[in-house]
Amino acid sequence: MKLHFVLIYFIISSILLSDSVFCEQIKLSVGLTVAPYVINFHNSDQEISGFEVDIVRESFALKGYEVKFIPQPLKRTKLSFNEKQVDGVLTIKKHYPQVKGTFLSDDYITYHNVAVTLAGENMNIDSINDLAGKKIIAFQQAQFALGKKFQAMVNENPDYMEMASQENQIGMFFYKRTEVIILDDLIFKYYKIKLKNIPTEQAVTFHDIFEKSSYKIAFQKQKVRDAFNQGLKTIRSSGRYNKIIKSYIQGLQPAETLNSIDGN
Repeated sequence: MKLHFVLIYFIISSILLSDSVFCEQIKLSVGLTVAPYVINFHNSDQEISGFEVDIVRESFALKGYEVKFIPQPLKRTKLSFNEKQVDGVLTIKKHYPQVKGTFLSDDYITYHNVAVTLAGENMNIDSINDLAGKKIIAFQQAQFALGKKFQAMVNENPDYMEMASQENQIGMFFYKRTEVIILDDLIFKYYKIKLKNIPTEQAVTFHDIFEKSSYKIAFQKQKVRDAFNQGLKTIRSSGRYNKIIKSYIQGLQPAETLNSIDGN
């Protein structure tokens, strides 16, 4: 009789714990640190964080999935996905050739890219065309993300380069190794506060010449994509989506923006 009760207890416990014990794990490739969107803790046991990561993690958790994030340079993220080493890849545009024929999610995150210059240089940048001939450092794969007009400028500009580390990008900017940097405004403001031993007190000008860019996740399987979309819809409607973002950006000052959006 005692053995009978032990067996019943074991069965009930297994049912109650099944969601946490047997949740399906998926691997998603994500870019290197682009705080506050993605924050990797190098040489640490701390879990990868950032509001983009947390939005994805919580959306999947609602549908019974556990996410293991694989941080890599942006170019490598897509290669890993093509080689089916991961189940999905973050921060994707639908026109990227590497994700053709795969299952794309709804838009889940939006970046607001700007051109930044030192205010003392008095640069007039009112459109993408005004970037021609200037020394520029942009975020990795910007030439594919910012539209055809921007890509045409890149093809004609020998002083254009892209950099995986936006921390280094901002450091080179303040040390005047480049004239213009192109990146998301929240990323710039985050690092301007966080970076030490760099002359970040210099006044800057934000040139608002790009449309906001929304991104998707590409998945190998439709059922995983559908589960993510459902979870994402839930956290948006509940208000949790905005709360996650606010938890990371409170205290960042609003950007000074000049000019009108030029478009892509």
